Amino acid sequence: MPDLLTTANLCCGTASILLSSQDELTIACWLLFLAAVFDVFDGLAARALGGGTPLGVQLDSLADMVSFGVAPAFALWTAALPLQPGGESWIAAAALCICIASAWRLAKFNVDTRQTSGFLGLPTPSNGLFWASMVLVVLGQDFPANAITGKLHAGVAAFLGSPLLVFTMALVLGLFMLSELPLPGLKFKHKGWNGNETIFLLIAAGVVGVLLFGLLAVPLLLVLYLLSPLWGKLFPKTR
Repeated sequence: MPDLLTTANLCCGTASILLSSQDELTIACWLLFLAAVFDVFDGLAARALGGGTPLGVQLDSLADMVSFGVAPAFALWTAALPLQPGGESWIAAAALCICIASAWRLAKFNVDTRQTSGFLGLPTPSNGLFWASMVLVVLGQDFPANAITGKLHAGVAAFLGSPLLVFTMALVLGLFMLSELPLPGLKFKHKGWNGNETIFLLIAAGVVGVLLFGLLAVPLLLVLYLLSPLWGKLFPKTR
């Protein structure tokens, strides 16, 4: 069952690439969010069945490389080109940066025994969903119309319209992926509050953010997650 869920993740990523190649970017990017759902549930299924297998670990990383490395890079390339005449080289460099950082990040995770309860560096799915959400926002997908979201939407459009800014962001997030920044794992240790404070707060912030800003909440949550080593120190460590 865990391997079948991982395969579903892979199918979503592959379908996303095929749809992006046909300029069906809306469905292509939403498929990456569906891939993330399968990515969560394959881990839950593996733990419920007593742990995953070495094959499952490798399969999971390969699926993540397609769904959260290649697919969002391809969606970015397809979406940004019409917005950036003459900026093809920068967009290509940004797409390559996303793919290379994702591959290195996933390979590092597979051989790093320190990342059992948390992460060292930004997880690949978080980076992939950031770029998918950027494309969806520019396409006008699922954000409530008000003064704040209007300004944020305009900011995202201006961001994707600047080749240098897109490449710089891809490079910065790639460095975060390969860094030693300690970030909390998004797995509940138990059903209680103590020890799970960071996860509960991220979930609460995500729900509120989506209600207020729609997909614009994704980049805001990414920033909050990257800052979690700072505000996470407010909570005592459980033994």
